[in-house]
Amino acid sequence: MCGIFGYFSRSRISDSKKFLLKKTSNYLLERGPDYLGSIRKSNYFLANSRLKIVSKKDIDIPVHKHQCYISFSGEILNFKQLKISLKQVGYNFFSDSDTEVILSLYDYYDLDFVKYLRGFFSIAIYDIKKNKLILAVDRMGNKSIFYNYNNRNLLFSSQQSYLIRSNLLKFEINKKKIDEYLVFGDISGNQTLHSNINKMMPGEIIIYDFVNLKKLNYYDIKHEILKKRLEKKIDYKESFINLDKNFLNTVGLYSNNCAYDKSILLSGGVDSGLVAMDLKNFSEKLTGYTAYTSDLNAKYFNEHDQIKMLVNKYNIKTSLVSFEPENLFDNLKKIYSTFEEPLPSSSLLLYRLSDYINKNSNNRICFTGDGSDEIFGGYERHRIIRDKFNQSGDIKKIIMGFNYLTVERLKSFFKREFIVPEERINFFKDMVNEKKFSSLDKILLYDLRFYLPIFLRSVEIIGMRNSIEYRSPFTDHIFIENVFNLRDNYRMNKSANKLILKRMFKNRLKAEIKKKKLFTTPFLVTQFRSGKLKEILASYNNNSKINDYFSVKGIKNLLEDHLTQDHSNTLMRILTLGYFLESTK
Repeated sequence: MCGIFGYFSRSRISDSKKFLLKKTSNYLLERGPDYLGSIRKSNYFLANSRLKIVSKKDIDIPVHKHQCYISFSGEILNFKQLKISLKQVGYNFFSDSDTEVILSLYDYYDLDFVKYLRGFFSIAIYDIKKNKLILAVDRMGNKSIFYNYNNRNLLFSSQQSYLIRSNLLKFEINKKKIDEYLVFGDISGNQTLHSNINKMMPGEIIIYDFVNLKKLNYYDIKHEILKKRLEKKIDYKESFINLDKNFLNTVGLYSNNCAYDKSILLSGGVDSGLVAMDLKNFSEKLTGYTAYTSDLNAKYFNEHDQIKMLVNKYNIKTSLVSFEPENLFDNLKKIYSTFEEPLPSSSLLLYRLSDYINKNSNNRICFTGDGSDEIFGGYERHRIIRDKFNQSGDIKKIIMGFNYLTVERLKSFFKREFIVPEERINFFKDMVNEKKFSSLDKILLYDLRFYLPIFLRSVEIIGMRNSIEYRSPFTDHIFIENVFNLRDNYRMNKSANKLILKRMFKNRLKAEIKKKKLFTTPFLVTQFRSGKLKEILASYNNNSKINDYFSVKGIKNLLEDHLTQDHSNTLMRILTLGYFLESTK
């Protein structure tokens, strides 16, 4: 797990630009404190930092082989199998790293190399022979590359903020996307809240030859699911056996590439519980971290009693991590005043857990259950949206979900109409008449494209800031493709969700499943009614930068209405946007 950064130019890089590039590369140490290396030539600069995960041995980075340089962040979980295959056709290796394997794979397969990778990754390969740069990101959005392409010069990094903090780019707001952020909490397509920074899409490759920039999609989840969809659905017993086996194998794969003890964020839910139970087949030592609070207004979120049977049966060491209102306030500026696009409010709890793990253990690998709800239909809204869509056939029921509430707030309190972005509508163009996709399929595929990535980015950024690599087996693309072969009623019925997953959980633990409690960050509702979050919003005035986008009067009226209605989701997005706009270097 590392950080990548680069600048490739048609012309010679000036001394002043070289200074800024070196300054920016130093920010990568926030993501990988064990080593920082760079390649500096007359018209390109490539840097890579390293957080030791696979091996504790030192290795020079960026790695050089086959007349190529590579800057890499992530894990190639099947790299040992790939290494064996490459040896059989004559390749030799000087290290035990997955990074070196990527270069040999590229040398053998050219651009198709990425199709053989399982894991999570952002990759920059400079091919000296072909005078060509290749950028690639994984299929689900676990890893990111952000870039600026201007005057045929290409600048890129693992995080947006580094490009602004170093003065390589000006802080310019993408005003056209502000309302989309407020409604959805993220920006669709390759744009960001920075007008001068784009993001690579999951499953995308960029090829740059110092003259032109070309984009290719090497993975389309809709296409892959249709291609591998069984003509005849198998029965429940066989489906259960296959899913059970596939999940165990996937957890085994995700437990690879690790020179350190493993840990897991353990809640009272099915997802992290299943990961923990299966992980014990591959790891004798496992520590679970569970959040709790003593705050009387949020004690119903506590889940530590719900995990007792699991941790006792599977001999999992546990640590309870307190999360109190003061932790929320302490982390607001750390997360949201960095020029990074605002992350979800769940980042506040995640930051507290990550900070605790970093300061109180040697754990560098931490597992999560992220992604399960998006493929098994785990949210209550999935069933409600499915029913509404089945009744109306209106694709906007899926696109908007429960976010129509924020659209109504936008109109009522800020006198603005909202237009659904074309990127979200176009996603469904080739699915409208595709009978092999059910209503549930369409809802979950939309979530995988437009809802899950911002949460995965949050986990990645906060993990890196605390020297932790988070892994979720539920985001493995092959496992996801297999899940979409299940009958809908194995995942969801009229009154319950994640049915087959809950059966797997019950089979292992031999106990009834208790309902997960902690779906959102505690305190938000009460803090916007009578706490410090309310004070922050109430302190806004006409000179506040947020007033350029949402009137202070409208914000305060929304805050007042929150006393009787729950507007905490929208208020939190306004608050984090305010911090983002006030970012300072």
